[in-house]
Amino acid sequence: MISYFLFYRPVFMTQLLIAEFLFTCRLKKRKLFWLRYSASLALCLLFALFVPFYPNSAIGLSLVFIAMFSLTFVLDLFVFDVTVPELLMCLSAAYTVQHFAYCISNCMLLLTGLNANVYGVYTEEVTVSGVLPINQVFGYIITFMLYYLSYYLFYLFFGRRIGKNELIFLKNPLLLVISVIAIVFSVFVNAFVVYGTMNGELIIAVNLYNAVCCVFIVFVLYGTVSKIKTNTELSVVKGILKKAEEQYKISQSTIETLNIKCHDMKQQIRRIGATNAMDETAIAEISDAIAAYDANIETGNKPLDVILTEKSGVCNKEGIAFSCNTDGRLLSFMKEAEIYSLFGNAIDNAIAAVVSLDKDKRCIGVNIGRVKEFVTVNVYNYFEGELRYGVDGLPKTSKGDEVNHGYGLKSIRYIASKYDGNMSVRADGNLFNLNIIFPCGTDSES
Repeated sequence: MISYFLFYRPVFMTQLLIAEFLFTCRLKKRKLFWLRYSASLALCLLFALFVPFYPNSAIGLSLVFIAMFSLTFVLDLFVFDVTVPELLMCLSAAYTVQHFAYCISNCMLLLTGLNANVYGVYTEEVTVSGVLPINQVFGYIITFMLYYLSYYLFYLFFGRRIGKNELIFLKNPLLLVISVIAIVFSVFVNAFVVYGTMNGELIIAVNLYNAVCCVFIVFVLYGTVSKIKTNTELSVVKGILKKAEEQYKISQSTIETLNIKCHDMKQQIRRIGATNAMDETAIAEISDAIAAYDANIETGNKPLDVILTEKSGVCNKEGIAFSCNTDGRLLSFMKEAEIYSLFGNAIDNAIAAVVSLDKDKRCIGVNIGRVKEFVTVNVYNYFEGELRYGVDGLPKTSKGDEVNHGYGLKSIRYIASKYDGNMSVRADGNLFNLNIIFPCGTDSES
């Protein structure tokens, strides 16, 4: 005969560790991850097996479970390269999912009569023998299936949405409060039910209520994470637009000054040529050099002219073929800084994609036109490789640092949405297309 609680402790720890892995497997890992992780698993299971905890009250039972959870939390800090709020959020969700599966399986076992040890389990003793009664065998099979199904569904809808850098911005104290409430709720409510009643119908009702609360808690946790992430990205995008506004003013002034200088130099060269003071070949070379800096693009839209002229110069320097078929007047409804930012980000992404390719593949194009009642924008470039998309539907950045990069397309999408437009990306063979459509006659709300 052994204490049921001694039997259940390693079972619970195993269930918790599996749930935690589902919610942490995509987090940033420390060096020697598998060695660290294996060692932490071993310590957790040894703790559950051999630490002499035998509670005789709801409070004592709660403290035991909190101690086991706290151990996994501390060891996961040793395994994953994340902050305390990030890890606490993930592990709280994992604990809540484990408790959901526990509640559902208990309800099912009580309803089917396959388990009589749902209430008072921790104070009873069990007989260890080589043969299990058939009802216990079916009970274990049902329990396994329910845990598996619960874990799979929660991972599918929540756990897999956590990327390596998805939680990097979690600094909101509200999330810590929700995480702590989730743990306290899961632990203490169950402990008081176990020690507080022997009524099977009441236990079923309480477990169903707990299961619903667990779903709600996980939903709130991930809803809060999504809101924090959205607000952070919006703040970054607005910062990009602010910088674009400042850069537009600088670029406009620079190009105007450059045009004046180029005009003056052309006049001087003509005077020199008229006096035959310089070889005609040398004059032609100088004139070509000046023309490269004086190659203004005129579309009928001043900020578009500035950004296209600026990026045309970059493309010329990098040996990239740059073509434009644009009617800038169609974008008159947009703010100047937003035009500058949108096309600046789009062309910068295109340049980054082709600059390392063979020269005959370095091509970029910008098209702006009207199709029926819509203004259409298309920025295309040649590309090689395979596109990988994130959960937001946008291609992942090729710059490695997904936290500090990848905001170019997000800012473009934000600008498009301001004017009731839509942005999409598509790869046709080796041609990458960024497409934006705006309804004609639109205007921003702010």
